Amino acid sequence: MYVVMYHYVRRIAGSKYPGIKGLELEYFKQQIDFFKNNGFEFATVQDIYDNNIKENSVLLTFDDGYKDHYENVFTLLHTNGIQGVFSMPGKIIRESKVLDVNKIHFILEKSDIQLVKNTLFKKMDYYRGNEFDIPDNNTIYEKLAFPNRFDDKDTIFVKRTLQVELPERLRNIITEELFKEFVTDNEKDFVDELYLNMDDIKEMKQNGMIFGFHGYDHYWMNRLTNDELIKDIDKGMEVFDGIIDSKDWICCYPYGSCSDSVIEVIKGMGATMGLSTDARLYNPYEDDIYKIPRFDTNDFPPKSDNYKS
Repeated sequence: MYVVMYHYVRRIAGSKYPGIKGLELEYFKQQIDFFKNNGFEFATVQDIYDNNIKENSVLLTFDDGYKDHYENVFTLLHTNGIQGVFSMPGKIIRESKVLDVNKIHFILEKSDIQLVKNTLFKKMDYYRGNEFDIPDNNTIYEKLAFPNRFDDKDTIFVKRTLQVELPERLRNIITEELFKEFVTDNEKDFVDELYLNMDDIKEMKQNGMIFGFHGYDHYWMNRLTNDELIKDIDKGMEVFDGIIDSKDWICCYPYGSCSDSVIEVIKGMGATMGLSTDARLYNPYEDDIYKIPRFDTNDFPPKSDNYKS
């Protein structure tokens, strides 16, 4: 079975953010046509629970709760009778804040990577000292700067430094400063433009879409203590009361941050499925339902044929 992961799905070229890493809306339409015309069968979450899936079954999943998913995805799925799984951090709804992970995306979109990296170095130099005892810049860079299949080493360095490496309070401070410097100081309008709101979510749910759980703060779950993870889940479930069944829910691990201890905790709190970021086919006879692998949208036409490998 193919499970596909999406994030931004929008008109990118010629937009306000032409450098954002997402899927062009036209490509998304072409990808749906590709699935429809090449023998794939669209599956539902219940099909997985019932083990009613085939090798050519495909389930579409959408992370982070972007407005794109309501404006560009929902109608197309509903018109074609396709169920999507949408997972969104609770903090967005409760606090009307841009998540740091998204601030980082748009910081990188608006600026040359070398400028961002050098500005980050300067800010770490500025804050290194009394309150924040952090290693020197070169040590952090050598630890984190390794490319992956989507980003070069400098981009990975910036992402990992601001996502997880620095102490949380310092990450928040520096990310906020960079966001204001490179993107905007009007966070409220940015939130309204970027994310789903509760009315969007309710309409999508009423029309057959499924909502998974993506944490409250979008933390790396496998870096939290059990008590911290339980607290994060409890806060998120309060936000999505009536949207997500707290006794039967899907965990979409932020950053793919799954581990055996995380699975043990979420099982005990009512999770019945987990979505990872391991890019391969899902085999229900061999794979743990709490570690369901997902291909990236870029692994399929019209972007590539990587799904075949």
